[in-house]
Amino acid sequence: MSLRRLAVPGAAVAALALAVPLFPAVGAHAAPAADSCTQNWSISSAEGYANGKWCNDNTKVVGTVHDTKADGRCPFVRGNLSSGGYVDSDWAGGKGKSRAITLHAPSGAHFTSVTMRYIGC
Repeated sequence: MSLRRLAVPGAAVAALALAVPLFPAVGAHAAPAADSCTQNWSISSAEGYANGKWCNDNTKVVGTVHDTKADGRCPFVRGNLSSGGYVDSDWAGGKGKSRAITLHAPSGAHFTSVTMRYIGC
């Protein structure tokens, strides 16, 4: 068998591999719509502070929570829901630490307010 005959299948496979990414995947989803953030919020407590934005008709809350004291208490944000429940953010731990937060309301509900809470850490 000559080297020429072996090289052809390899070249065909390489060409096919290069061509595959050029075609969109079947069932590919469109990129999600950009958030519509309309209003800023800011809250504080003895343990720290948080600020951010209300997004998507108050169905999403984004922001940052900051720990400002070395007191063994780590602040977090609680988003209160129109349905009567709540969604808690991750907490920021240790004086000077911050944590980005994103809260999503469940289907059919929206956030009515945000409050500061803390856990022992």
